[in-house]
Amino acid sequence: MKTIYRQFFLCFIALKVWWYFMQEERRVRLGFYHNAKFRSRDLALKKAYRFNNPYRMNKVFLRRMGCQEVDTYGETPLTTLYAIAKECGITSQDHFVDLGCGRGRGTFFLNDYFGCTATGVEWNPQFVAKAEKVAAADPYNAPAFICADMLSADLSKASVIYLFGTCLPDPIIEKLIASFASLPRSTKIITVSFPLSDYSEAFQEVKEFTGSFPWGEGSIFLNQKI
Repeated sequence: MKTIYRQFFLCFIALKVWWYFMQEERRVRLGFYHNAKFRSRDLALKKAYRFNNPYRMNKVFLRRMGCQEVDTYGETPLTTLYAIAKECGITSQDHFVDLGCGRGRGTFFLNDYFGCTATGVEWNPQFVAKAEKVAAADPYNAPAFICADMLSADLSKASVIYLFGTCLPDPIIEKLIASFASLPRSTKIITVSFPLSDYSEAFQEVKEFTGSFPWGEGSIFLNQKI
């Protein structure tokens, strides 16, 4: 009986997530595809993954790297990323760095839609290679992608840093915060699920708001050094 219930529950969750993504893609097309550059790059990125599921790709990569948690891949919905950019005042003058950018869809979006300089940092080389290929097709003002562990990323030029750190273990978060210590006080650090002040007294929570994710509503924090 428990097995039947579990199967029913998993099917329900899968259907719910599928419906969420269907609605999200509709909102993206209606809301953002009037931007010709973003539309072109987004369609090219989708084509690059037509026969490659990014969730499955990342699971295989994490297993190869010896990671125990292999189901942690996720992407910030673009409608939520748009709301984040508005709430945090991201403009064309900013240099946005996406730590753990995955396949880079959000990095392309911020670069093309808001006109800011954007850099995606991702340690899965397959994701980086595909993103670089899309960027190279139209290199003018294209975002940059760096294949590296986020702990070793050069953040010195960033004015905005985005960290979707919901599934990150505390030791990694603490090491990232140590790397943030050398940044100017003006640098905006956006985190999902937790404020940096939970880990360090050197940072303050400037703003908290909520955003929609496939798993439900999540808390988003704008942080700055004190």
